[in-house]
Amino acid sequence: MAAPWARGAEIRIVGRLHGQETVNVFHVATNTVVNDGPDFDALMLALANALQECVNTVLLPAVTSDWTSIQSDARQIYPTGGDPYVSLADVPSVGERGPTSASFIAALAQKRSGVGGRSGRGRMFLPPPGEADIEASKLSDAALVLLAAFLACVAAKFIGNGSDTTWRLGVLSKKQLNAVGGTFDNAFHPVQQLVVQREVADLSSRKVGKGS
Repeated sequence: MAAPWARGAEIRIVGRLHGQETVNVFHVATNTVVNDGPDFDALMLALANALQECVNTVLLPAVTSDWTSIQSDARQIYPTGGDPYVSLADVPSVGERGPTSASFIAALAQKRSGVGGRSGRGRMFLPPPGEADIEASKLSDAALVLLAAFLACVAAKFIGNGSDTTWRLGVLSKKQLNAVGGTFDNAFHPVQQLVVQREVADLSSRKVGKGS
């Protein structure tokens, strides 16, 4: 499945850590052609549900008990913008690893499309596992396995011709999209591989008290 794309969408994992909202953004595209109305509604809601299923079944066992899943949502961004379609998390829906004392620690995964340069790569900041899974700023083997399982769930739904949905995960280059003559088709690069990093990341925008 490749360009030209019929529709593009932004899907998000929304949660809460230490009283702050955490948002993970993914971009996807599909060749599926449907008319606006019930068929389109079903297509978008299925997209949100597919991502939330991976959160419910695989991400929660991999992340800190201080993180709460709120919802996944999907919103069309191409060829026009649209309203979000929401898939709510179960209640309660919290991580299953140990607690974490720092709000700005994150697990990091790379999105690789095979296209050279920064336009073909992306990063995904995920909630961290508990502090018991971090030593010398590196994730434990157990945490790596669990986070890799979440990436595998996402890949099974959104990467490759054998995936479970008609949507394809990609890297959307804002630089190429906003350039003169830029289009969604030449700015969206389907992802070929998701790779979790052993080193933990610092997401300073999630730091409690930042800017106060």
